[in-house]
Amino acid sequence: MNNIYILFSLIFVFFISCSTSKEISLNKVEQKKSLSKNELEHKIRTLADEYSGIIGVYAKNLKTNETIEVNSDSLFPTASVIKLPILVSFFHKVFDGQLDPYSEIIIKSKDKVGGAGVLQFFHDETKIKAIDAAVLMIILSDNTATNAIIDLFGNEHDEKLKFVNSTTESYGLTNTKLLNKVFSYATKKKTPEALRFGLGYSSPKEMGKLLELIYNYKVIDSFYSDWIIRIMKNQQDDSMIRKFLPYYEVGKNEEIEVANKTGAVDNSRIDVGIIFTKKCDIILAIFTDLSKDTRWTQDNKAENAVAKAARIIFDYFYFDE
Repeated sequence: MNNIYILFSLIFVFFISCSTSKEISLNKVEQKKSLSKNELEHKIRTLADEYSGIIGVYAKNLKTNETIEVNSDSLFPTASVIKLPILVSFFHKVFDGQLDPYSEIIIKSKDKVGGAGVLQFFHDETKIKAIDAAVLMIILSDNTATNAIIDLFGNEHDEKLKFVNSTTESYGLTNTKLLNKVFSYATKKKTPEALRFGLGYSSPKEMGKLLELIYNYKVIDSFYSDWIIRIMKNQQDDSMIRKFLPYYEVGKNEEIEVANKTGAVDNSRIDVGIIFTKKCDIILAIFTDLSKDTRWTQDNKAENAVAKAARIIFDYFYFDE
């Protein structure tokens, strides 16, 4: 009799425990829903105080079309985020029949540059397929690979830049510009834009627009848009948009996938991408600039501000469905 009593007691405790756990979980979701759009945008703005700089955000729930915008039309340095328009330009060359993506290119030792990437560590001349260089440009932000891809766009330096910039303009992106090759000091211009922005510039809204065009298969066609997304999903840098996403808090049999491109220079940290979930897909373009924290560490304040902004926006769109 005692054993039966103990058994029923355990069953009762189990059901009470499950009910309480469910209630806590629901309360957590309800708490996330309580944030208004104005409060959300204010919260994002205050993140810039953490690194004494400025922040720009464009986000869009692709199911409801609701947008979040903070300084979304302001111009920011892109750093390596400009490599996404370079990838789009690369596939335009392929689509037009001017470039075989599987052709081999030779990178001479003198053309290898430092910073991000692995090709700089390869000995002597390096042979690599053009498409592989393009992939490295995105998933490892390889600077040597980036310059090799840019060199495919023409003979003269200005011709190469013009090809990328005319490609972005064809999509209505008039304020997204490539200004130089990576670490190419000899070709750096002394224009106000080059001195202010370095490698390139854009706005959160324009990068968000480019991401949405890719998402809707309107960059060239569905085949090439999907190819771009698949490359971006293999991004190896998880220091910003990917960092704080609740991978283990979404519903059962659901998952979060991210296709993104990061960028960083001393005073700026940027991440742009598409978050894919079963509930809703989200466009995110988050730019930080003029940061006083210029450390190249995992706890860089501007970098973490991007990660925090991504999580705040994700919670607002996902849990408020």
